[in-house]
Amino acid sequence: MCVADDRAPEESDGELDVSMEELDQDLADELDQELHEQLDQDVDQDLEDALMIANARRRHGALGGVLAAGMLGLDQALGRKVKEEIPVVVASNSDPLDIDREGIVIDVDDERSVVAPPMPRNGQPPPRKRAKRRREP
Repeated sequence: MCVADDRAPEESDGELDVSMEELDQDLADELDQELHEQLDQDVDQDLEDALMIANARRRHGALGGVLAAGMLGLDQALGRKVKEEIPVVVASNSDPLDIDREGIVIDVDDERSVVAPPMPRNGQPPPRKRAKRRREP
């Protein structure tokens, strides 16, 4: 669509050029912001993948690291999208109970209720097992 302007090009006050420059700058800023967000997401994903491979290498040795890297590559090659986790928010009309100190009482009906008393606390924490170390021959 073409719009005719009755003014001569010399008489134009330059408003059109300024507004186009502002629009270009706004568009460039918006694209830069989107690119930065995408780059941040890519870096986060790469870091998460590297940590997953390092964890597999530490837990299962070199072969585990190679297998984890291969599976991540296969997942990327298939192009599956990452499943987003939905945040779960639960509203309550009262403060949460401390079941370790108070126990649990649930009313089944008018005459019956279920009671689970709190666990008795002894002064010492349970003993921890020590990991067996391999002895060098």
